[in-house]
Amino acid sequence: MFSMPGLPKILVLITIIVVVWQAFKFIGRVQKARIAEAQARVREAQAQARGQRQARSQGAPGRGAVAETRECRVCGAYVAQGMGACGKPGCPFGA
Repeated sequence: MFSMPGLPKILVLITIIVVVWQAFKFIGRVQKARIAEAQARVREAQAQARGQRQARSQGAPGRGAVAETRECRVCGAYVAQGMGACGKPGCPFGA
């Protein structure tokens, strides 16, 4: 009923096992590399955000800077300080 497999069958089975094992190792290395690259991108983005926050806190003008605004008594629009008039006669922010 049970017979010993021949040497060629054993070699083929060992070859298949080794190939599958190496494939899993390769896939694991690729996955680790992708994770490391993603973590590096996250660290870089955090460093840039930290730098932008520091620049804003030091008063350096930059993208996303917040400006104080005041409401125009004439038209009700909010105008940033230092900007010109809203264009209506009697605007308190007139140039």
